[in-house]
Amino acid sequence: MQPLLRVENLSLTYPNGYRALKDVSFDVHRGEFLVVIGLSGSGKSTLMRTLNRLLEPTEGTITYDGRDVTHIEGEPLRKHRAQIGMIFQHFNLIRRHSVLANVLYGALSTMSALKSMTGRFTSEQRQKALRNLDIVGIADKAEQRADALSGGQQQRVAIARALMQEPSMVLADEPVASLDPATSHSVMQYLERINREHGVTVICNLHFLSLVRRYATRVIALKGGELIFEGKPEQITDEWFRTIYGDEAVEVEIR
Repeated sequence: MQPLLRVENLSLTYPNGYRALKDVSFDVHRGEFLVVIGLSGSGKSTLMRTLNRLLEPTEGTITYDGRDVTHIEGEPLRKHRAQIGMIFQHFNLIRRHSVLANVLYGALSTMSALKSMTGRFTSEQRQKALRNLDIVGIADKAEQRADALSGGQQQRVAIARALMQEPSMVLADEPVASLDPATSHSVMQYLERINREHGVTVICNLHFLSLVRRYATRVIALKGGELIFEGKPEQITDEWFRTIYGDEAVEVEIR
């Protein structure tokens, strides 16, 4: 079966000469919950931004749903990004706007330039936004300002916003790194829900292996920009943990 995403020999060198990604190759099939692990600075966030074409790869190819998207521009790039929801570590909400408005902004990538500039949303889009808020369990917060919500609730708003695009894939870049451990599972469970119940493929950067083992269907690990591990969560032995994180690293568990 053709993978939804194929990454082949992907490299990215920043203008200052730093090689953030080095010859990275992997496939992602529809319905997977792939987790990317590695130390800070290993290339995880760079990989996410390259897949969404927020960054331009130096070498290699990215194929999405059978189409080469490595160096696309203009309308093809807009259409590619519209298929991929992006969830960031720091939520990226407009804090003084309502929860509902923030979710509606997720529809902008699917609207014409004129409509997106005027910000005129249809009643159908508003109903869709409320349904997406219901999926993440906070429909009752629709009229509140985004900055009135807890961190975990704000990240759930970000998930609902991503769903407005009706994406085939969601990229979640350290989605629980800014949250208390107690709320991490809450956010991860909603990502799992859209993966399992709504068929959205998820690629997620995570630090904590306890979360990886609970939610991932498959794992890749980066170190110094290189892919050094690919397999199932249960295959990450103590030896692999030390290889990925270093001999002095200690695993921290989130319950």
